Amino acid sequence: MRAAMATPAVVPGQQHSNYKEVSVFAVPPPEPKMIKKQDLITIIIREESEVSSQGTSDLKRQSDVNASINQFIKLNFANFALAPAVGPVAPNINLTGSRNFKGEATVDRTDSVIMRVTAKVIDVKPNGTLVLEARKKIKNDEEEQTLVCSGICRVEDLTPDNTVLSTQLYDLDFTKTNKGQVQTTTRTGLVHKLLDFINPF
Repeated sequence: MRAAMATPAVVPGQQHSNYKEVSVFAVPPPEPKMIKKQDLITIIIREESEVSSQGTSDLKRQSDVNASINQFIKLNFANFALAPAVGPVAPNINLTGSRNFKGEATVDRTDSVIMRVTAKVIDVKPNGTLVLEARKKIKNDEEEQTLVCSGICRVEDLTPDNTVLSTQLYDLDFTKTNKGQVQTTTRTGLVHKLLDFINPF
């Protein structure tokens, strides 16, 4: 108030004084962040997913094949003439197959990922949005875990400590892969895959 009272009256035709020059409570607006390529930004990943699915399958299939060969021919090399070659009993082929399959499946899965990973700015769009990409590899004995995260965010979404939530990323792509004994043990064998692929009936 003292500063306002000490300020001379505004003369017509002159510009008004700036608010921050007459008030001790004025807070200057934050300066916009200047982000460029190769800068590092921390992504706080908080992703939760829940999947519930049920399915029932009932398959019945039957196949019958009946074939008979009534006439064969043979070549007589003496006079190079064709002659019948079927004996008193014509060969027959009878093939019958049936298959019954009934399966029931129930899937209930809940995933939750909470972690921090540092990303690199790989591109800055003309409108100022940032394209981020993060990679992280964790190796423990024979187990190896690889995390890849990418997405697009606005500069305004960055916090003062240079972090951004994964829920604020557009076109979020988060992939987690595992390599090691656990992944090898739970993988379906080649023989089982071959038997599932070859299905005569």
